[in-house]
Amino acid sequence: MIRIESKFDAISVKTIYFANRPTIWTNVFSTFRSTNSSENFFFFNKSELNTLINSLNVSDNELLNSFSKNTKYEIMRSLRDNQIEIDNRASLEDFIFLYNRFATERGWKNFKLRPEMLHNYCVTTCKLNHKMVIAHLYIIDQISKRVCLEASVSDPEDMKDNTLKSLIGRSNRHLHYSDMLYFKRNGFEQYDFGGYDTFNTTDKKKSGINLFKSGFNGVLVYESNYVSYPLLVLLQVKKLLGF
Repeated sequence: MIRIESKFDAISVKTIYFANRPTIWTNVFSTFRSTNSSENFFFFNKSELNTLINSLNVSDNELLNSFSKNTKYEIMRSLRDNQIEIDNRASLEDFIFLYNRFATERGWKNFKLRPEMLHNYCVTTCKLNHKMVIAHLYIIDQISKRVCLEASVSDPEDMKDNTLKSLIGRSNRHLHYSDMLYFKRNGFEQYDFGGYDTFNTTDKKKSGINLFKSGFNGVLVYESNYVSYPLLVLLQVKKLLGF
């Protein structure tokens, strides 16, 4: 379980990852993410979060053979072609650089670094011809031995080229497999894909992401996020005031 404390103006806010259930004793202003519960609790607003988790307590070959036929083929082809460079210990600056290009293309806000999370972040990247084309950001929990994919981004310009897009798709699968092996070697036991959308099944983009993730044949797990009502009210008030 990860406990992070940050300041929201003068208010102390706690974020807890991978708890069994939320508790009001932690902090009045608190949020619980990826909580191992689907119940409703007094004092907290619940939102469902389904995800796919792969067990890393298997051999490398067993892990690879557990993937779908297409996913395994794409990974093996990427390994055979040997065109990409993978870095399982990349810098956070690498991720931020690529993410912000990705965010700008879509009109999103740029990545905001939370210094209190520095020890729980891990970044991996994939380069093609020495140019970074994919970056993964993970939240890692040494206690629960779980890693959770927080974001996966690619260079928006590269995705406009259909030939390059296919290569990047293979490389992304390869990077996920490489990441699993890296975390496995470092004692982690659960690889969490950071969500699996079972609600917006008619959204083509989200369905495509689901299809990509399901190719790794992880176990579908039902979890929940919880936000305390005082924190929820505070966030809504600040939004109304334009902050």
